[in-house]
Amino acid sequence: MLSKLFVWALVGLCIGALAGGLAFAAMGQKVAATAFLRLQDPTDLVAVAGGARQVTPDNQDHTTQFVAGEVAYLSSDGFARAVARKMAKDEPVDLKVIQENGSAVVSVSCSSSSGEEARRTVQAAVDLYAQQLEQRVDRQVRTILPTLAEWQSNADADDSRVQTIQRLRDSVQLQADMMRNLLVMQPPALSDPGVDPWVVGAVVGGLVGGSCVVAALLLRWRRSGVGTVARVVAGGADGVLLPAVDLDMPPRDAWSVEQARLASTLYAICRSDSATPVILVVGASASSGASVVAGLLELAVAQSPERPALTTRVVDGGAIGNADLTPDLIESATTVVLVTRLAFDNAATAECGLNFTDAARDVPLMAVFTYRRRIWA
Repeated sequence: MLSKLFVWALVGLCIGALAGGLAFAAMGQKVAATAFLRLQDPTDLVAVAGGARQVTPDNQDHTTQFVAGEVAYLSSDGFARAVARKMAKDEPVDLKVIQENGSAVVSVSCSSSSGEEARRTVQAAVDLYAQQLEQRVDRQVRTILPTLAEWQSNADADDSRVQTIQRLRDSVQLQADMMRNLLVMQPPALSDPGVDPWVVGAVVGGLVGGSCVVAALLLRWRRSGVGTVARVVAGGADGVLLPAVDLDMPPRDAWSVEQARLASTLYAICRSDSATPVILVVGASASSGASVVAGLLELAVAQSPERPALTTRVVDGGAIGNADLTPDLIESATTVVLVTRLAFDNAATAECGLNFTDAARDVPLMAVFTYRRRIWA
């Protein structure tokens, strides 16, 4: 039974692995593309134009709040729709924007079944954000530089003032150029896909398939009583002839010392005190192997040193339910041997055999168990 469990579990594992692998392969694999950006807290160009010395805020909380606001914007549905329009798509793209450990570094990622599609989506998001960042700066510059130019034209008579305003214009232009450039620490790169989906599906499907087959077999055997047939027969018989008989033995003409030794062992336990013993061998089913056991007992009788063949008779009664197996035949026996095949006959068949032989005899009932090494037999 353990061998059958192992083989059928292997069959279920193979079928489940094949089904799971095909199912997971059909689902496809998600590939993620990720880019890392470093966001800079923008300089207040109006303050620069006014002559402020501190042009870059150094407050960490201010920088953190700025980055958090930009992350919220990049994660918004409006930005996702803008990226989709840039890529000529109808539905908004699925972007994942994360601020890394509270720093100014932001990761922008996208997952798709196509690695190239994911990479293009992230690149489009980075390009769009860079354009929007440049537009913000241009709006400030278009307001500040014309004003400074007007101041400079009105101060033609004052050379020192003209030089001061020119320095302010250069400083604003320099700061604006720095603000226009988005620092891309890592361009969109595909992440390692890891284990292929079909491998995961094969493992999961194999485990589920093998487990289900084993559970189904155990439930079937429990309901049919295949697993309890030995206990039922041993409990209802007067004795058990040991060892169990392997039905996968050579033809009778090719029996060797091994079969002769087995026959002698069985016959030694099965002897009767009757002057004319009649050993009736009955199988619980047609596949129990009653003919093999009867042949072994006949061999033992023929080779017995006491030469009991003149008085001892071994009768092959076939299986329970055969027309030749009559109550008169059972009554004429001095010993009844009930043959039951392990991992094949069930408890109901064994109970039927015990009841049939017990109802028509008042002689010892012995049990013999048979089996087959080849689980496909």
